[in-house]
Amino acid sequence: MALPDAIAWLDRLQRVSGPYFTHDGTAVLATVSTSGIDGGKSLGSRVWKFGLNGSMTQLTRGPNNDRLAKASPVDERIAFTSDRLLRGKMELFMFEGVGDARPLGDVPGTIEDFKWAEDGSFIVVLAADRGLNGGSINGATRLWWGEDEDPEVTVPGPTSRRLFRIDTVTGETAEVGPRDLTVWEFDLAPSGAVAICSVDASERGWHHPKMMRIDFARRSHELVHESDWQLQGLAVSPDGSKVAVLEGWSSDRGLVAGEMRVIDIAARKVSILGADKLSNATQLQWRDNESLWFTGWKGLGATYGLIRLDGTIAWQVDEEATVGENGFIATMTVSPSGSIVAVRESIGHPQELFYKPSSKADWKRIGDVNGEVARGFPNYPELRRITWTGKDGLPLESFVFVPKGLGPGPHPMVVDIHGGPCLSAKYSFNPCGGLAWASVGYVVFVPNYRGSVGWGQPFARMNIGDPAGAEFDDIMAGVDRCIALGLADPERLGVTGSSYGGFLSCWAVATTDRFKAAIPRFSICDQLSSHYSCEHDFHEFINGGSLELPEHRAVAIDRSPLSRLDKPTTPTLLIQGREDRCTPLGQAQEFYAALRAKGATAELVVYPREGHWLTEAVHRHDAWERKFGWFDRYLRQIDG
Repeated sequence: MALPDAIAWLDRLQRVSGPYFTHDGTAVLATVSTSGIDGGKSLGSRVWKFGLNGSMTQLTRGPNNDRLAKASPVDERIAFTSDRLLRGKMELFMFEGVGDARPLGDVPGTIEDFKWAEDGSFIVVLAADRGLNGGSINGATRLWWGEDEDPEVTVPGPTSRRLFRIDTVTGETAEVGPRDLTVWEFDLAPSGAVAICSVDASERGWHHPKMMRIDFARRSHELVHESDWQLQGLAVSPDGSKVAVLEGWSSDRGLVAGEMRVIDIAARKVSILGADKLSNATQLQWRDNESLWFTGWKGLGATYGLIRLDGTIAWQVDEEATVGENGFIATMTVSPSGSIVAVRESIGHPQELFYKPSSKADWKRIGDVNGEVARGFPNYPELRRITWTGKDGLPLESFVFVPKGLGPGPHPMVVDIHGGPCLSAKYSFNPCGGLAWASVGYVVFVPNYRGSVGWGQPFARMNIGDPAGAEFDDIMAGVDRCIALGLADPERLGVTGSSYGGFLSCWAVATTDRFKAAIPRFSICDQLSSHYSCEHDFHEFINGGSLELPEHRAVAIDRSPLSRLDKPTTPTLLIQGREDRCTPLGQAQEFYAALRAKGATAELVVYPREGHWLTEAVHRHDAWERKFGWFDRYLRQIDG
């Protein structure tokens, strides 16, 4: 079948990431990336400079990927990372305004983050060794460069994420991090850094964090803070005496939306800031030693503002928009003078870079990265906010896509369940990817269920110990609401979802006959086998505790779609990336085999070189053709 024009327009979307002010505050650096890649090629991201007057200048031209540009705090130099020398291995480069950028330093791993010293004399980089996992929000593929390993050998250690100090003039490089810990993120502090660390270098380790004070000269460390939950977004105060961090339940590395903590490093005293006002914060930045800029999720939108150390919020703005470069975490960048820059998008408006000269000013768009898409996107649908009541009277809200020109209902409806579960459908250009389905005439419901982020930590933790329980009831109650509104035909419902949404799609196949077709993507069918074949500790948390304990193991087994598969009737198309280390290929293979053994209609499509989502354009297009064809076959046959 021919793909709709909307798919071609979605392919034109570009991603803007990592906005960073130049040292004089007159411009912003950012990475601009294409939406996907051609087979066997790299993404081709590039560093751009955006003037506050609206000018745009491309600074780098690859080859391969250039990203994560950060300006020197004292002069015109710009450091960035690139794998132009060896594909897959991000190394540090210095651009000094004249001529080509030069490589800087000699780091054995691939650089994931770096910080400039205040005087610009050195840079500290965080680098991951070859063979580690890139994390689910980065595709959950193995970090690799050079020749393939034959055989591929997995043993405990010695790979890790490590810190290195690089002299910005000579390039002299020295390892400065702890010898026996892996570092997940860090911020510089007097004589060293404060870092989120773990003993285990795999993704499991990230779920069990320890905050450490690191002495670079001795390469020693001491414990500052430990949590039963996940930590992210640490920031050391200007005087070095305190560290701010976000703490909360997060299903995946990079998705923490939690409570704001401030820790006195010397006294180890922990203060909780404004938990009754905001407990889904995703980013912190110190304004001075007594206050912090914050960004986070609130309901279907974003929130940002300034909070003092006594917990009072000096000012706060709530927006019906996504403020940040993606739907994973809300972020903004604030200059020392108080001007703000952020990537923003909203319904009908794809992401662009925006600027505020002060907290009280209105946003001003700088640059025009996706304006062509915004102006030309064909038949952009109506996005309706929908409210309903979940199990036990829980109030819920999300969106329904209604295609333009759609006549009186009811209509075939696709239920597209978000993953995580620590994510949510938000005010954005394409909430949960529903635009493609709406472009071919489907009503699309993207439910936010208990466990979604934006409604506080208590709400986000409501599904812990109860996977596929009340949260699935929430989703089905939302489906009934769409039926009652006359939007959805109860006889023509399809269900799909990716990651945890794929798990819940498999659960729907196993436990109900209300859906006439299903497309689980990057899914989980057996929590026990997934726990031991994946590389993270998500299952330990969502099932209420360690799966070594019989009571939690029993939950994992009982709440596995494979355990409930009796007489399935739902035709099921499974989509999977071969290299996915978050929801491994074996999960889709198991469910496909079980469906076939039960006599159900099923198909399994596996894409080589792909991880936790599809990146290659030819794969994405092939998958859309298959998905459209699958739902059209089973949901539209009544239309003739």
